[in-house]
Amino acid sequence: MQLFKENIFEKTKFSEFTKDMRETYTILGPQLSPLHFRLADSAIRKHGINLEILSKVNKNDIEEGLRYVNNNACYPTIVVVGQLINALKSGKYDLNKTAMIISQTD
Repeated sequence: MQLFKENIFEKTKFSEFTKDMRETYTILGPQLSPLHFRLADSAIRKHGINLEILSKVNKNDIEEGLRYVNNNACYPTIVVVGQLINALKSGKYDLNKTAMIISQTD
């Protein structure tokens, strides 16, 4: 069953994270589970990957998420999208050397 009349990702180019990017890229990840993500962060960093878990969620993250996510979506989706967008807008990261990781939460 096709939900959309056309492929909405047809013209979108997704980049693959390669081994060459390990030392020069920062990967941003939303905070979904403090205990588990703390372990994942340590394990991933041991492999030379610069992962930054965005630990704090504030009201601005929620408001930003609501700008881009339909409010019929689950609350964690709104928070995650807002947190990642605010991190990218913060000026702290080189947008040409930043990647994002998101897990499916079901």
